[in-house]
Amino acid sequence: MEDFYCKKFNDALSDSYILINRIEQNMFNSSRRFNLSVSELNMLEVINKSPVTGKMVGDIAAELMITPSSVTIAVNRLEKKGYVARHKSKTDGRQVYVNLTEKGRHADRIHKRFRKNMAQDILRDMNENEKCTLVGCVERMNSFLLSKINRSPFNRAGLKNSA
Repeated sequence: MEDFYCKKFNDALSDSYILINRIEQNMFNSSRRFNLSVSELNMLEVINKSPVTGKMVGDIAAELMITPSSVTIAVNRLEKKGYVARHKSKTDGRQVYVNLTEKGRHADRIHKRFRKNMAQDILRDMNENEKCTLVGCVERMNSFLLSKINRSPFNRAGLKNSA
């Protein structure tokens, strides 16, 4: 019986990942105002967590759990598209921060609204107990996944609970 639930959960998890990414990408592709991938949208969201000071490339990489070189490539692309801008630290000229431009803040607002609406739609017909169970299960799953990442020998950055 355990194998049955394991397979069902594995299939559901895989399908959910694919469907959420496809829905997000379709929404932004159809808008014609934005030329962004889902990973670029996620990067804008992380950068916008520090709207005043901005984020350094290493901080973005740690939060997204990707390499700093991947962030640099993405920031170069986002800068060319007009979604982000770089500026040097006022206290240490060697440090470079990335901030969203007005265009980037607008895209992030749309993306956040889209995700909020999707969550509301999913929860709409659930009772309080079902909502509590769903949120608890997802939080427990995320804690488990994060602990796996933190124990991985490939986790050279020593990533901690940023999810």
